Order: sequence, then structure tokens, then C-alpha cells
Amino acid sequence: MTGNRNVVYADGWNGTVVNPLTRTEAEARDTAGTPYAVLLLADGRPECVLTVSWGDGFCGTTRFDPLGRRVAADEWRQAPEGNLFLRRRRTWHGPDDVGEHEFPHVAARHSTTYRLDGRRHDIDEPAGDRGGRRDTSGTGAAPRTPRPAFGRWHDLLRVDHGSRLVETAAHGLPVTSADEPPWRPPRPMRPGDLEDLFVDGATRTVGGGAQRARLEVRHAGDLHLPSGRLIATDPAWLEHDAVPYTVTVPPGSYPVTLSLARIGADPRHLRVAAARLAVTDRPVHGWEMALRPGQDPLDLGHDEFFGFGVDAGMACFVDADEAERRLDTWRTLGLGDEPYLRVEDGGMVLWFSGWGDGAYPTWIGRDAAGEVVCFVADMLL
Repeated sequence: MTGNRNVVYADGWNGTVVNPLTRTEAEARDTAGTPYAVLLLADGRPECVLTVSWGDGFCGTTRFDPLGRRVAADEWRQAPEGNLFLRRRRTWHGPDDVGEHEFPHVAARHSTTYRLDGRRHDIDEPAGDRGGRRDTSGTGAAPRTPRPAFGRWHDLLRVDHGSRLVETAAHGLPVTSADEPPWRPPRPMRPGDLEDLFVDGATRTVGGGAQRARLEVRHAGDLHLPSGRLIATDPAWLEHDAVPYTVTVPPGSYPVTLSLARIGADPRHLRVAAARLAVTDRPVHGWEMALRPGQDPLDLGHDEFFGFGVDAGMACFVDADEAERRLDTWRTLGLGDEPYLRVEDGGMVLWFSGWGDGAYPTWIGRDAAGEVVCFVADMLL
């Protein structure tokens, strides 16, 4: 793009300028790492919206055509070395005679998703919602660009460096106030009050707020970790999913505690809310997502997580060196009336997995010095 452009600061754009900001306010947010948005205007209309949240290592651009239709969107993430890499690029093309609301459904769509490890995935939908899709995977380094200083957005907005970005408050666009911005940075899932799940007798709301549950805490046994490399998975998948977490602990035996939710008035309605492997008894100062090799939180979208899959309604903790020996032994055992079972010699702890099949995250609790306190498999009740 060439020529001068007007710039408007706000919380965001949803067809109106939501919660306008002064330059001073926007720059303060940029410095603090909190979310804000920049509207780039051409001939008085929004041509591009830049959303920024450096505290989340994120910025994104959405581009509009002269009819106000979204035609391109880029999502940038901040890499560990400080520059930005393109996480995802999406485009929409034609037809020209379709309005703003129908356009995203009938336009040809293409998206490319890049990962830090060099993999990419492309999706082509030449007829939009009308059918037809082609997925292809391959390799290709993600485009990169330096993180810009405040106001120096030419590269992200694809504006010629000879063009001036002129800040204005007299834009003539509709303005609205809102309690929340019309966008949010793609923050991966964060753990809830995990420690509170292990308070015996506490009550919680479960099932989307439909029912109340009373928590019961039970010791499921000590798990032997001869290698110190923990695996959480569906025991039926051990042959294919025996990948330990990258964070290890000293070899030894560690107690496993289950948080059980007795739901509603039915005393038989018992679900496992979480399983906790305690490494020390020190208090948890902070939580992080447990990762397997090749996983990076920068590859996650909003509220996404890396988790272990469950297809047999059960989950387990097992040591990496024990996994192969336990491939079949657990099949001969029944959980019976208990929601958990400890395999002989402390080699495996199994439990019913929350609401059943699905995917579940594991969280690592660390103390104030950064040492591992515990692993918690969250059953997402």
C-alpha cells in the first residue's frame, strides 16, 4: 500500500470503534504488554485492524476490502529469541457481488498454519461452506519479522515505508463503549484452582454449572518411577502413546492422590476430578502445562492445550521404563466399585477419566524456587 494512512487507537473494531484510546493510552498499553488495537484507515474506511498484546506474545492483522469484507488475517507470535513468527495466515477471495455477511461463507478460503519446528499445514476450501476441502502437510519455515516499536507497524500492515501513518481522533466512524474488547489474544488454557480440588469435603459446581459435587480425597497408592520420566495416557494406548513429559523428577516412589467428585444426591455418581502425583510437600507457587517433546505453547490457540487422549474411559500414570511391561497386565484387572486401581508393585495407577473419552491436560506445579512439587492430571470436570 502506498500513500498516507490515518491511524485510530481503540480496544478494537466490530463495525464500530470500540472504546477509543488516545495515543498516550495506547502506548502505555504497548509498554505494559496489555491488549489494544490500531485501525488503519484509507479514505475514511477501515483498511486494516492491528490487534496487539505483547504480554501474550501476540499480534494480529485483519485486512478489509473496499466493501468492508474481511479478505486476509495474519496471526503473529513472539518467538523465544524475540522476533515474530507467522503462526497462521488466512485469505478469502471473491465473488465481487456478495455482501459483507455472506462473503466469508461463499468465498474461496485458504489457510496456512506454521509451527516452530518447521512443519506447516495448508487447507484449501475453493467453494467456502458449499463443500470441498483439501488438506496438505509439509515443511517450510514460518515467515519472520522483527517485533516493531510502537507506531512502526509498516511491515505488519504491509504499508510502504515511504507512507506516513497519521494519528487522528476525527475519523467520522461510529463509536461504541463496551465492557470487554471485541477480540481476545489466543491464550492457551490455564489451570483452575487445582489445589482446591484436593480439599476433602469441599463443594464445587460441575457439568457446566448444572450440579453441585462434594469432593472426596483418596490415596490411590505410591507410583514407582524408576526412570523419573512420567507418562499420563489411556492405558489402552500405551503401545502407541507411551511418550513421557519433558520435565523429569528424581527416580523414586511418589504418592498419587485422587480428587473424587460425588455429584448431586446420587451417592453412586462418583467421578474422578483430578489425579495428583506429589513430588514434595512444599506449596505450589505457580503452574505450567506439562509438555511432551516437540510441543510448544506458542503453537496453541485460545483456550487450547496439549493433552493425552482417552478412548477407553480410563487414564493412568506410569513410568516410561515401566510402560512396555504394563501393556497387557492392566487388561486382566477390573476397577470394580472403586474409581481407581494400583497395578502390582506400584507400577501403574489407573482411574476412570472424568466424563469419559476425550483429551486431558496435565499440569506441573512448581514452588517459589522453581522446583517441581507435583503433576496433576486434570479431568476437566
